[in-house]
Amino acid sequence: MIHASLATGQRSLGDRDTVYPLFPPLTRGCPATSTGELAYPLEVGYDYDRVDRRLFDQEPGPDLARWAPLLPPLAAPTLGEGGTPLLELEGVFVKDESRNPTWSHKDRLNRVTVSAAVAAGAPGVVVASSGNHGASAAAYAPRATRPSPTSCSCSSARCPRRCSRPRATPSCCSGSGRASPSCGCSG
Repeated sequence: MIHASLATGQRSLGDRDTVYPLFPPLTRGCPATSTGELAYPLEVGYDYDRVDRRLFDQEPGPDLARWAPLLPPLAAPTLGEGGTPLLELEGVFVKDESRNPTWSHKDRLNRVTVSAAVAAGAPGVVVASSGNHGASAAAYAPRATRPSPTSCSCSSARCPRRCSRPRATPSCCSGSGRASPSCGCSG
């Protein structure tokens, strides 16, 4: 079974015949189909004909890499994201994302985005977050030797003083309910 990415490139959602190489990631929209008013995003294309059907028969387990053929290349190290259980509660199935490294579904996203940053040679990863995304980026980027300044407002991190000045420290976004030592709130 193929365990490497089968990603072939980037394709415009504005014109599916407009394709680009996989790298560098085009994060500001499609250069050919976007306008001043509308930035058409791009999707990653895959060689679906080469996907081994046994991929879907795998037992659940941690590490997003088990789905590598259907993901962009994973250059960032795993922290054990994915493989979270589906629990039945009173006839309703609930995905237990608290089993991820930062207790968030954003861990899957950050493994992939930090991987793209590594593969593209980006010097760091910057996110704006109200909590989960920032905490996850702050966990994944340093493991891939990339700094990750995270900007959030103290109120979104539940600072007891409820200041509104933006913060640039991942600890502010920890969601702990406490002001971080670097919060700087004066009250």
